[in-house]
Amino acid sequence: MKYFAFLTFLIFTCYLLGFVKKPEKYQWMDRNYTTAIKGFSILTVVWAHSGAMLSVEGIQFIAGIGVALFLMCSGYGLEISHEKKGLVGFWKKRLLGVCLPFWAVELIGLFATGTFSIKSYLLDFCFLKPATGYGWFMGYIVICYLIFYTVKKLVKDSRTQTLVLFGVFAIWFVLESVFFANPDMPFLRARQTLSFPAGVLLAMNKDKIEQTLTKTKNILILTVGGVQCAFSSWQ
Repeated sequence: MKYFAFLTFLIFTCYLLGFVKKPEKYQWMDRNYTTAIKGFSILTVVWAHSGAMLSVEGIQFIAGIGVALFLMCSGYGLEISHEKKGLVGFWKKRLLGVCLPFWAVELIGLFATGTFSIKSYLLDFCFLKPATGYGWFMGYIVICYLIFYTVKKLVKDSRTQTLVLFGVFAIWFVLESVFFANPDMPFLRARQTLSFPAGVLLAMNKDKIEQTLTKTKNILILTVGGVQCAFSSWQ
């Protein structure tokens, strides 16, 4: 347990150190903001799986929360990018920013652990890791990319896009639950199916949500200030 406590301290201290002397400002759901959330979500996955390896029970659900946060930020980022640039360079960005780093890390990891084989690496390369394998997420996120790209390419009306997107992910949820549920890790992928489209929906309603949050914040400040003034006057 002491090793896990030290690991916890090390992981999150390194994360917080990343904010030291950072000149960039963080605004609600801008790129820096979502990148910070993605970084945190990745660390929660590493933390939870490290705990499992060290026989620490009861924290594995945190990894699921981390995956959900990452998928939401991914869906959000793709929708914001689509609103600005459309689908220009879509697959090039995914290839350079997601696929190539994964392939390189997997290759190094397989050699470092002495488990390299052509078959194993081809499965990694094609994102065909088993549902119970640690690399299942790559295949999952690539499917999310394919669904997003196809819907945006074929459906032009934004309202219809949202309905179709959620409809496709709902079908995916049913298929995963009925035909691909793994007894060792039941519904591992199915329970994440709403996270990505939820991020897309958040991006599409960003301005409305931001206005609502600003109004709520102002009302809260005025209410607290009014209560404080009334209390001071009563005193």
